[in-house]
Amino acid sequence: MTDLQDMALWAPTLLLVTVRVAGMAMVAPVFGSPAVPVKLRLVVSAAMALGAVGLLGRPVALPTSGFDLAMGLVCEAIIGAAIGYAARLIVAGVELGAFQVSSQMGLSLAELIGGGADSPSSIGGLFRLLAVVVFLAVGGHRALVGGLLDSLQLLPPMGFTPSAGILDVLVGCLAAAFVLALKVAAPVLVALLLATVALGLLHRTVPQCNLLTMGIPVRVMLGLTAVAASLAAVTPLMEQAAGELGRSIQALALAAR
Repeated sequence: MTDLQDMALWAPTLLLVTVRVAGMAMVAPVFGSPAVPVKLRLVVSAAMALGAVGLLGRPVALPTSGFDLAMGLVCEAIIGAAIGYAARLIVAGVELGAFQVSSQMGLSLAELIGGGADSPSSIGGLFRLLAVVVFLAVGGHRALVGGLLDSLQLLPPMGFTPSAGILDVLVGCLAAAFVLALKVAAPVLVALLLATVALGLLHRTVPQCNLLTMGIPVRVMLGLTAVAASLAAVTPLMEQAAGELGRSIQALALAAR
């Protein structure tokens, strides 16, 4: 009877923790991939919540109003989604850099001819897969789960307080994603800028040259060479970003208290 009473006492707390974990799993990289079925995400979230609820020394006090409980569930989902979003921006930064590289190389023309804006980009797909692999290799998933567990201690369930500090932290994460995109794309963009200047000087010297015929192959070849040289820089950049992820999640939890 005591075990049943304990289970009934902890069940609402387990539900709140599960909602927070599920909010993270729906947005975070790897966990929130379209290739992962939603049912599997929910099962993984419930399993993670069973292990995480033990970090709470005692069950949380639930409100007497059903509306307050529903709002608490919504707030837990928002907290989890914010944690997952902070991690998702790491991969999004690499994807943004790949998009800029693809556009400057002229591959976006092939995408439009091949099927419109929804057609996949070879460079974008390469960097996206590389970002996911590097994210796992440098322990980004461990930092994400560790930050989620820390958030339960810093911000227990039903302890959410709306504040502008949350938006400040998320804006800081978004700015860091743009910086990461710039660092990823910088070698290719510099090489293509120099190629554009050289082609412009060539056209001024030899006006008979067809820049459209010569320029696209030159930009693609030079861009692919620069991409191959810049792939090695993705690992240390994402390793640094993964190291900052835990601190960003802690800042989110502290801002929501």
